[in-house]
Amino acid sequence: MNAFYSFLFGSMGSLAFCFNQGSAQCFTCKLAPPGTIWCDDFENDTPLNQKYFEYNNNGGDFIPMENVGRDQSYGMRAKWQKGEVGAGSLSKSFGKTPDSYIGRNAARPGESFDEIYWRMDVRSQDGWEGGGPAKLSRALCLANSNWAQGMMAHLWSGGAENYYLGMDPATGIGTDGKLKSTKYNDFANLRWLGFKVGNIPLYHPENAGKWYCIVGHVKLNSPGLKNGIFEFWINDTLQASVTNLDWHSTWNQDPDNLHINAVFFENYWNAGSPVEQERYFDNLLISTEKIPCACNVTSTKNPEEHKANILLSNPVADHLQLNLPRQMVPVEVSIFDLMLRPVFRKEIHVANERIGMHDLPNGMYLLYVKGQIRPVRFLVKR
Repeated sequence: MNAFYSFLFGSMGSLAFCFNQGSAQCFTCKLAPPGTIWCDDFENDTPLNQKYFEYNNNGGDFIPMENVGRDQSYGMRAKWQKGEVGAGSLSKSFGKTPDSYIGRNAARPGESFDEIYWRMDVRSQDGWEGGGPAKLSRALCLANSNWAQGMMAHLWSGGAENYYLGMDPATGIGTDGKLKSTKYNDFANLRWLGFKVGNIPLYHPENAGKWYCIVGHVKLNSPGLKNGIFEFWINDTLQASVTNLDWHSTWNQDPDNLHINAVFFENYWNAGSPVEQERYFDNLLISTEKIPCACNVTSTKNPEEHKANILLSNPVADHLQLNLPRQMVPVEVSIFDLMLRPVFRKEIHVANERIGMHDLPNGMYLLYVKGQIRPVRFLVKR
C-alpha cells in the first residue's frame, strides 16, 4: 500500500518535490489502496445523496464542480457569503450504525471499527481572508438513534490568528463505561480530552491557493485501559499526537455497543466568513491502514535493488521525461487515460527515456512501469 503513496514527483531537471502549488498528485479512487473502507474523488456521476447519509448543499453553494479539484479534476466547491456560518457538509457512515437513517449508503455495514484513518485534500481560494473557518472534519461514534456521540475526534482551526489546524478529542462515554451523552453536541455531557494545535499555518494568507493533504488517525482504547490514539498529519508532517486517551473506558466490552461509524466533512465557521469566498475539497478517503499523502513507486521484484526514486517530469507539455534506475531497464512502460484505456505502450531500454505526448489531449493520465505496485497519475498541460 504505502509504496503507491510515497512516490515523489519531480519537475524536469530538478529534485523531487511534493505539494508545490500546481504540482500533480497520484491519487485516484479507481486505484484505491488496500485498507480502503470508502473513497470519493468526485470523478463519477453518482448523486451525492446516494453516497452519503446526509448531504447539505447549502442552497447550491456546496457542490461538485469541474476544475476545482486537484490537477483541475472534479472536486467540491464550498462558498460562504459574507457573514455566513454554514456552507454545507458531507456525512459518511460506515460499519455498524444505530438505525437505517444513519446507515443509509453506509460502507461495509454491520462491521465494527476500532481504528480508522481518514484523508481529505483542502484548498482555500487565492486571496483567502479570516484565518481558519473553524470546523473541518470529525470522526465519530454515533452511539444511538438520537446521534449521541460516544466519541468525537474533531479537526478544526486554532492557534495564532486561527491560521493552524488543531485536534479536539471528546467522548460521551463516562469513566464508568456508560453512555452519558443524550444527543448530538451534548456539550454538558461530553468529556473533553485536550486540544492540541498543529504547526503548519495552512490558513495564513501566504498559503491561500495551495493544496494541503490532511490525514487523521483514531484508535479506540482497549477496554479499561488508557491507550487510545488521536493524531493528524498535514502533507505527511505530523501535527499533533496523543496516545493515552480514555475514549470509551469499558464500553467496548459489550459487543452490542457501537464503535467508530462516521466521518463528517464540514464547512462550519462559528464566527461567520468576513467576506464572500470559497474553499475546495477533494480525495476523501476512510481506511483501516495509514494513508501517506506523497506518492512513491518501488519494484515488487527486488525492493533492495530498486530503492531509488523514479523521477517523472510533471506536468507534461510535449514530452514526458522518465528517469529510471539503471537496474530497472529494459522494462515495459504503459500509459492509460482515466477510463483505463491504453494510449501508449513501449519497452524502453535506456534509463532516461523521452516519450512524445504530442498526440494526447490535455488531461490526466496514468503511467504504469511493469513490475511496479501502482500506476502513477500525471498531467498533460500545454
